[in-house]
Amino acid sequence: MRTIQAKPLSKEAFRKYGEYQNLLDTEDLAKASINPRGFFADVLTLNFGTTTLPTVSVCHVTKTDRRIVRMMEAHQYTCEGLLPIDADVIIFVGTPGRGKFTVDNLEAFIIPQGTFVKLNPLIVHGTQYVIDKDEAHILCMLPGRTFRNDMIAVFAEDEAEQAEIVL
Repeated sequence: MRTIQAKPLSKEAFRKYGEYQNLLDTEDLAKASINPRGFFADVLTLNFGTTTLPTVSVCHVTKTDRRIVRMMEAHQYTCEGLLPIDADVIIFVGTPGRGKFTVDNLEAFIIPQGTFVKLNPLIVHGTQYVIDKDEAHILCMLPGRTFRNDMIAVFAEDEAEQAEIVL
């Protein structure tokens, strides 16, 4: 089983997977918005395609003894937005290697509570892992029914195809 070291989030390291914005940092929000204070408009843009309206979903994750990657998914045409609401979490991301999902192409990042992450289309990802609390709620923005009409999923049944994320 492969081991993936979770690392702090940085613009440079995360750039190839998408973008992120700390929604609790008003100074940084002011830099990203046309409005300098009060209402920080349009700080991130997500392409949800043209066929379905954006939806808000919630991922509820609970602390586990080990952070094992057993399922990987990607969306062919749309972005995904994630916002840890009440805890810091770890996410994993990667690119499909020669059209195949593999843990060999994954990286893991620590996402602070209140930081919105935009994943680009075709970025491999999966469940989130809570770090130092018993549970976390993550706001997930996707076009409606994306899990049914724009998702590619792979389940790694064999331990040799899985990875463990460590801090």
